[in-house]
Amino acid sequence: MRIKLSEKFHNEREEVCKKIISIIDLDENNSFLLCDLDEDIEKQQKLLDLKEEIPKYFACSTISSFKPNFDCKRPYLNIIRSILRKQQYIFERSEIEKSNNQGCFFRSTKYRIFRNN
Repeated sequence: MRIKLSEKFHNEREEVCKKIISIIDLDENNSFLLCDLDEDIEKQQKLLDLKEEIPKYFACSTISSFKPNFDCKRPYLNIIRSILRKQQYIFERSEIEKSNNQGCFFRSTKYRIFRNN
């Protein structure tokens, strides 16, 4: 029987997760704001650049960003959530209100990433 990628490449999978987490640059509460990630094109591109490395260590057939004819609104977010969940990371999502420089408020999503050990 074929060995699963999750069993075969445990260390490599953890390294990919560490790369993803370092790119999104979590705050002291292990969280990030979606609006900040949406505005940072450099972070988005770094995450999308991992698309060539990820299939070596993860089964990608169920990840929307890797499907050829599937249009994904935020492929970088899809990669973050899918890959980290495969490694038993947990996502808590909450809506927040944040003010911009002109004093107007807008809604955004805050993601907290953690792992139960």
